[in-house]
Amino acid sequence: MYIKRHLSPLIVYYYSWRMALFSLVTGLMAVFVYSYLDWKWVAIPWLPVSLVGTATAFFVGFKNNQSYDRSWEARKIWGSITNNSRSFGAALRAFVSENGLADASDTRVIIYRHIAWLYALKHAMWQRTSWEHEDRASKRQRDTLRSSQIACEIEMEKYLPIDEQIALKGKKNLSTQILDKQSQHLAKLRLTGSVDAFQHVALQNLISSLYDEQGKSERIKNTPFPRQYATTSNLFIFVFMTLLPFGLLPQFLELGERYMLLLIPLNMIVSWVFMFMEYVGDISENPFEGLLNDIPVGTIVRNIEIDMIDMLGDEQVPEKIQPHYGALF
Repeated sequence: MYIKRHLSPLIVYYYSWRMALFSLVTGLMAVFVYSYLDWKWVAIPWLPVSLVGTATAFFVGFKNNQSYDRSWEARKIWGSITNNSRSFGAALRAFVSENGLADASDTRVIIYRHIAWLYALKHAMWQRTSWEHEDRASKRQRDTLRSSQIACEIEMEKYLPIDEQIALKGKKNLSTQILDKQSQHLAKLRLTGSVDAFQHVALQNLISSLYDEQGKSERIKNTPFPRQYATTSNLFIFVFMTLLPFGLLPQFLELGERYMLLLIPLNMIVSWVFMFMEYVGDISENPFEGLLNDIPVGTIVRNIEIDMIDMLGDEQVPEKIQPHYGALF
């Protein structure tokens, strides 16, 4: 997630140079075939081009709204995970303390296991899918922002007992299995009288809430933005950007042929606006693929980890993740 007030000019350049190059080529082509090949018929009327542009603008606007909704929903889900995690840790410590449990190791084990669940879910969100971006710019962003990524097993091993680590090997969904282990542990606390029936239900409801948020997060991760909308939007933009300079030709010819070269920079400006709108929606479709403006799952997990370790009073508290090139990952 980019956190500076404005995108840096360098980022805008990396986003835009291909767009500018494409519009430059189409503008030069329109001038060349009209002036040097003497194909006067390529100066098409502006009305049909403007109709295509209007339809494209509406369609791109719809796509961007839906892409933003996916991104914002993902952020709300991880906000709920943050709130439920704090509530779970605070309730667990309060209930165990209230019942005067002599051995508070159960509290530590459960809270540590919860942190392991967070890391397991984070790594699940970072797995690649076939519909996510594979262009060089996206790969460069992922490699840069995740340069310090640690394997899931290494991040979890300091929070899970060795027997649980062995039991999790080969499991398809580590996050689900860890929450299941939490439920089993709470059931044992109920049987030993460490928590009463009401407290057990309250803690189990928090586990259920975590299951809900995990499922919502997995839904966004594992469901692509409908490809018919994404593909059609790209196609409309391509058609409009190709027709645009030829539709602008008659407008500049009315001013005189000596003004025709002004078509090239103006075509670049109009094309850039439309293509940049399309690109903004395109890179917002998948909020967990690790690009510059995606949800900073790693940072959120680290912040929850710090809060819960502080609850336990441990001396060794991990440091907050600092922005990397103006972005949190």
